[in-house]
Amino acid sequence: MSLVKQLVNALNQLEKPWGLVVAYSGGMDSHVLLHCLDHALRSSSHRLRAVHVDHQLQASSAQWAKHCQTVCQQLAIELTTLCVNAQARNGESPEAKARQARYSALFNDLKPDEILVLAHHQQDQAETALLQLLRGTGVKGMAAMPQWADVSQNGMVHRIWRPFLDSPRQQLQDYAHAHRLSWIDDPSNESLRFDRNFLRHQV
Repeated sequence: MSLVKQLVNALNQLEKPWGLVVAYSGGMDSHVLLHCLDHALRSSSHRLRAVHVDHQLQASSAQWAKHCQTVCQQLAIELTTLCVNAQARNGESPEAKARQARYSALFNDLKPDEILVLAHHQQDQAETALLQLLRGTGVKGMAAMPQWADVSQNGMVHRIWRPFLDSPRQQLQDYAHAHRLSWIDDPSNESLRFDRNFLRHQV
């Protein structure tokens, strides 16, 4: 089944019109998600917008934000750019610090009638399960990421949707090439000092 058809089928199950907010990093996965949702929603009452979080950890991060703005302008999709301080202090995990800053910013930007949509796919799910196993997690942690989740923050409950969790990364890559999408490759994704990257490239 095509990625767009998967999204259409899932959206038809929602009980009411929602605002869908794509966490758009500018990378391939989130660009595919944004592009697919744009197509899936053309005959739908759901609304779509994107949010880009600038972690300010790379010298070119401002250029990445501009790239995201250009893509969203081409798709006529509203984009919000949020700047966060994701610099880890001594003793803090850089990965955990960036993730915490990113999700905090995304949740603070969400409205009550909006769903945060993330581009995690099958490979991300496998990596998460392995990381949880290596960290000595219990049964709940081994379940890794759910496709749908409710997250509480600051007295509010936010909905998260990961529609591509059952889709292999190759399917996203094939879609990106078929539609001639352009994306950013974050150089930090190659650094083996991060646990997830070590698993991805070495394990």
